[in-house]
Amino acid sequence: MFELSFDAGPVVSVIRRHVKLSKEADEAIRRDLVDVLNHAVVQLRLTERRAPAGKDDQVLSTEKAAQLAGVSRPYMAKLIDSGVIELHQKVGNQRRVLRSAVIRWQAAARATQAKALKRLAEDLDEEIFSS
Repeated sequence: MFELSFDAGPVVSVIRRHVKLSKEADEAIRRDLVDVLNHAVVQLRLTERRAPAGKDDQVLSTEKAAQLAGVSRPYMAKLIDSGVIELHQKVGNQRRVLRSAVIRWQAAARATQAKALKRLAEDLDEEIFSS
């Protein structure tokens, strides 16, 4: 079982910056927030972990690599051409990459996104709590 803890105070303080609230309205907003969050759905996903670049590491076309990563084929081609994702081989003018290379890039991109989101959250906390 997982427990989610949430302080409604900062949200109410943001509202108070824009609207004058009576004590009753303040309490009603807090109750509503708690009620909404009690009915929130949390989804957890397990991701498959594969051994890096082994015998069973699949060779993917740019189309298949893009589908795996959830990006467009032209963007995947740009990532390969710029060296962000390692090129495995070129067949004519077609690029091939290893599945493990795409997974490594995806993990690095998610780490970068997580850092950016953490910085944003810190900035928002500072804005909310400094008022």
